[in-house]
Amino acid sequence: MQCLLREQPRSLALANRDYALVFHSVPQNKNSLSVCIAEFVSLSEKRLDGFQRISTRPIYGTLGLIELENSNFLCVITGASEVARIREGERIFRITEVCFYSVNRSTWDHIRQEGNSLDTGEGYDSEIPGYDASKYASEPFGSLRKLLTNGTFYFSLDFDITSRLQLRTSHAYTDIQSDTMHDQFMWNEFMLRQLFKFRSHLNSDEKEVMDSCCFYTCVIRGFSGTEPFKLGMQNVRLSLISRLSSYRAGTRFLARGVDDDGNVANYVETETILDTPNYSVSFVQVRGSIPIFWEQEGVQMFGQKIDITRSFEATRAAFEKHFSDIIKEYGPVHIVNLLGTGSGERSLSDRLRQHIQFSPEKELIHLTEFDYHFLIRSFEDANKIRPMLYSDVESFSFYSEKRNGEAILTQDGTFRTNCLDCLDRTNVIQNLISRMILENVMIHTRQNAGYDFWQIHSTLWANNGDALSHIYTGTGALKSSFTRKGKLSLTGALNDLSKSVGRMYINNFQDKGRQETIDLLLGRLIDQHPVILYDPIHEYVNHELKKREDEFSEQKNISIFVASYNLNGCYPTSDLERWLFPDDNPMADIYVVGFQEIVQLTPQQVINADPAKRREWETCVKHILNNRAKDDTKYVQLRSGQLVGTAMIVFVKESCLPSIKNVEGTSKKTGLGGVSGNKGAVAIRFDFEDTGICFITSHLAAGHTNYDERNHDYQTIANGLRFKRGRSTFNHDYVVWFGDFNYRISLTYEDTIYCIEQGKLHSLFEKDQLNNQMLMGEVFPFFSELPITFLPTYKFDIGTDIYDTSDKHRVPAWTDRILFRGELKPIVYNSAPLYFSDHRPVYASYDASIVKIDKAKKKRLFEEIYMQRKVEVRDANSTSYTLIDIAGSVAGKPNLIPYVPANGMDKLKKPSDDNRKWWFEDGLPARSIAARPGNDYQLNPDRPCNPFTPSKKPDWVKTEKALTLEKRQEQHPAVNSQSVNPLHSLNTSHPALIPQQSLSKPTKPSKPESLAAPRTKPALPPRSNPSSSNSTSLRSSPSNIPPTPPPRKSTNTPQPDLLGSSPEDSKLTWKPLV
Repeated sequence: MQCLLREQPRSLALANRDYALVFHSVPQNKNSLSVCIAEFVSLSEKRLDGFQRISTRPIYGTLGLIELENSNFLCVITGASEVARIREGERIFRITEVCFYSVNRSTWDHIRQEGNSLDTGEGYDSEIPGYDASKYASEPFGSLRKLLTNGTFYFSLDFDITSRLQLRTSHAYTDIQSDTMHDQFMWNEFMLRQLFKFRSHLNSDEKEVMDSCCFYTCVIRGFSGTEPFKLGMQNVRLSLISRLSSYRAGTRFLARGVDDDGNVANYVETETILDTPNYSVSFVQVRGSIPIFWEQEGVQMFGQKIDITRSFEATRAAFEKHFSDIIKEYGPVHIVNLLGTGSGERSLSDRLRQHIQFSPEKELIHLTEFDYHFLIRSFEDANKIRPMLYSDVESFSFYSEKRNGEAILTQDGTFRTNCLDCLDRTNVIQNLISRMILENVMIHTRQNAGYDFWQIHSTLWANNGDALSHIYTGTGALKSSFTRKGKLSLTGALNDLSKSVGRMYINNFQDKGRQETIDLLLGRLIDQHPVILYDPIHEYVNHELKKREDEFSEQKNISIFVASYNLNGCYPTSDLERWLFPDDNPMADIYVVGFQEIVQLTPQQVINADPAKRREWETCVKHILNNRAKDDTKYVQLRSGQLVGTAMIVFVKESCLPSIKNVEGTSKKTGLGGVSGNKGAVAIRFDFEDTGICFITSHLAAGHTNYDERNHDYQTIANGLRFKRGRSTFNHDYVVWFGDFNYRISLTYEDTIYCIEQGKLHSLFEKDQLNNQMLMGEVFPFFSELPITFLPTYKFDIGTDIYDTSDKHRVPAWTDRILFRGELKPIVYNSAPLYFSDHRPVYASYDASIVKIDKAKKKRLFEEIYMQRKVEVRDANSTSYTLIDIAGSVAGKPNLIPYVPANGMDKLKKPSDDNRKWWFEDGLPARSIAARPGNDYQLNPDRPCNPFTPSKKPDWVKTEKALTLEKRQEQHPAVNSQSVNPLHSLNTSHPALIPQQSLSKPTKPSKPESLAAPRTKPALPPRSNPSSSNSTSLRSSPSNIPPTPPPRKSTNTPQPDLLGSSPEDSKLTWKPLV
């Protein structure tokens, strides 16, 4: 296969001897989705005129399309080495080199993507005239190319590498077909997604041809290896294939535990295959992280602390989904838990046992707990686990088939092994399980495997362990020498120590970049979309789907209650129901409780915050909620988070759990320039059905006049809070931001107390720093707040309703606030009378509309509309599609233009340029020149504002001054017209002609007498000019004259206006504008 390029119009083609897959570029603007046209053609029907080979290197396969920096790249495999031959005719290759070719831009055509020259810059063609090395120093595909060529990606041109042997045979398919591939193990699924979609629109014959041409190549990540040897008198092969799941892929400390879909980190399916002249044997086992929600920081002063982030109830659905999928795929599962008895690992084991006990599938789950570190000191010690596994080794059996494909035995269960990282300890025990299976095979076949066979087996497993460890941690496995040689040695211990140090460095300085590259490859970054292979009918179908959205989606309302309290390090001494249940309304579906200063902000707490206080509050609030709830309603803790003194807890009704997924948490420090957690924010987000919701609680900088630093804290949090896949806090349908913002009232203590006593809250609100900063666009753009009808919430003498009477006399202020963004319907916003802190708690409730999409209905409707439209178009004109078909799509509108035959392209008008636009008839100039007939004329104010609207009214009319002069000349023909004062009778319709001398000082807008009406915030950018909020709007200009900005301040010398008149003429007719 070869890759060909045509410069004008730009196209790429993958071609073999008989067929070609052609990608045509499409003009697009900066904000449009990445689009190109794909065409599958037979070379016997169409010649590739104008195409030339890009490179002399052969193309082994196509990884797909990806958009990088506004360029659509086609990624192809240009280097590969054979590493395994599973059976005769079933080869596996490791990727050694890839190339990226741009479909729509020539910017990167001069880069020679050959050899490993990414870091040195030696792969560039420096002989090209005008070549600038710095211009190409960091190509957009550099990190992806480095990842794909690191030796951990494999493909096959002979069979479906994503499927195990038993599945391939039982489903009676051996050829590569996209319909049967496992997305879980396909690492380039995102890049191939649109190509598979394009294939699905072909007829069956075209699909078969496209499959046979290898125009798409499925890639797995993990390990593949084969070792040939003699078993008795027979030549046999022993192979190992490890397929790493792409569903929760990532680096060691950035991918832990389970997600809401039941996918776990470092989930690997490992298949041992023994191929002989008479039969083939296969056995599959899996490994993966403990399937609960837990996290672990990369480096801590006293070890890596394990944090379980969700309650038992909130984890059950994901846990059960994980094991349901395993049982459905493999049958009964035997869990081999190798975790130790340390506090962190023990807590994971305890939770694992608890979930198994309450699992509806517990009859099909068998648990063996084996403390590896405590029980194993030598290879012989590993055999201590054999008696615990032997029963299921016999009952699960293995898969075997004859050479003709007839199945002899089937595997009816699997082992799931885990330690903390599912690497070193796991690899040793999986090696032992694989050996037990092969020993069983030898017994059934009456063969004897000698020392060399088991040495080859151990070497394959050691190589497998090193490869998987490199993927997850960046270094080889710690116990590889133990696996290879069956014993521990000083050299092996020193190697393990070196690898541990390497892991620490990589985890802290490289993992974030590696994770971003993985997410980029898998298409999981926010706002990342696949390159769309345009189908002329597709845009029409999408437009119809939008109109018929009600047919596949439904909406429902949920209630959200948000509460915030600065605890001042105290514990509750009064009933919290007045805060959490302020009225008799039904209880909310979601309760979000935020705390500030949950612990005293001492240096010791800032360095190492104690979570015990948070856990006490979790228990307290949960108890209150469930006591208040009805018998049929139960609240469970969804997730909590803490940053020193700032904490958040989210509770939801148990009935809502099936609708909630993708729960994540993050935090951002802002204290001491971002290095201390005494100030900062905690955020939790999740999807409720198909609606994204985000909650943020923050504690900003203190100080009465320190609002600039608070503004800076806001910017740091807004820009720095990031969830997984690069998702920001504003990539959600609803955002609620609450906490102790610390914005004060810019009045003295005495004036503030006086206004409070007189009930003049509106006077205080005018001086509220947060209100003014929001009006100036400095903070919280597009956020709203209900009118404040309660007294300032800070600062009180503890236990009283009296504001601060200490020597400091801190000015009362509304420091505790709740803001929201999105189409939430606010219900109430108030404070609660709790007295055990120097703050008063605040609360707010909202109704939210939740959208649920029935994906199956949407897919069926899409296919129905698509096929119907396809028939209509082909009946209308039996011609091929051309670039004109996508004109509507590029413009962002459905394509309803009649289809133009390919041979009609020559009838199009000549392209436009800077001086001419083809849509002007008779070649009229592209730029209109409005020339005034003379100084005595002005634009006609009665002409329609749209210059293209037909009108009989003239564009220009004489000025009032000219008309007056003409009238005087008619009355006094002897008077010399030059004696008339030219400064009289000036037209005053244009705002720019209003002189400053006649403008009275703009009146200040009246203050609101009450806060019953919500605050009106202008749509300002986040960092707008503060003065912009105080500028006065002038009277709107005539419709045919563009508005101009207000004039500058007047000077002592009157300035002539645009038509040469003096401001003195304004005294008779001009009025000041306010």
